[in-house]
Amino acid sequence: MSFYQGYDTRGMYARGGGVIMKLIIANAAVFLLQQVLIRTYFTEFFALSPRLVVTRGHLWRIVTYMFLHGDLFHIAINMFIIWMFGRTLEQMWGSRRFLRFYFACGIGGAALSFVFAFNTLVIGASAAAYGILLAFGVLFPNQRILLWFLFPVKARTLVIALAILELVKGLSVSDGIAHFAHLGGMAAALIFLRGEHRLRGLRSFFSDLAGRFPVRISFDRDAETEDSALKVDSILDKISKKGYENLTETEKRILERYADRSRES
Repeated sequence: MSFYQGYDTRGMYARGGGVIMKLIIANAAVFLLQQVLIRTYFTEFFALSPRLVVTRGHLWRIVTYMFLHGDLFHIAINMFIIWMFGRTLEQMWGSRRFLRFYFACGIGGAALSFVFAFNTLVIGASAAAYGILLAFGVLFPNQRILLWFLFPVKARTLVIALAILELVKGLSVSDGIAHFAHLGGMAAALIFLRGEHRLRGLRSFFSDLAGRFPVRISFDRDAETEDSALKVDSILDKISKKGYENLTETEKRILERYADRSRES
């Protein structure tokens, strides 16, 4: 499966890959190590095995499985998706928030594997990749993507189609692919996005409540930071409802400045 984003984010990619490139390098390094140690139990020791996590307490597998891949195509497609769609999310959110999201999706894929692949070894960053795709589809629903570099399709339509396809394959096909891990990554992404939306609403509620008091004590720097965060929350809500392309130039600049400060902190 190939994707191509035919759009310009007005310099959002120009400032480097940040944590995305570090993740890609880490995955590539582990893949090379797998090839060097192919005759050992390296992959089996770090792959996700729900049964061994439960019976032997191998908790590290819940995270380490995300950096292992079965072959060159497997790692290539995962890294391509993470690079292609993850860059926009990292530039919008900042590196630390994106990294939290990335691992949340991977752990979500592991969680669903406990239900549908309890006695199976699961490897790959696909859960995180599918989570990134879902987040992109939610935040940029009307963005056109060229599927196989030929067929234009809206991001929202692509994400819905992929979710249905993974569910159908997971229930009916035994092809050695962890389809429910993909769905777990997408589910975790949705929970992450909805949870943050509710937290923003709760923070806005308490902020409005505090604003009704006749006396307020604040420090300039804290007030400025809070004001900036509230602006960004409002912009992210707008993206969720209308998509990134409907932001004004001022809103895009506010979002980019906030992401820059997040990467520096």
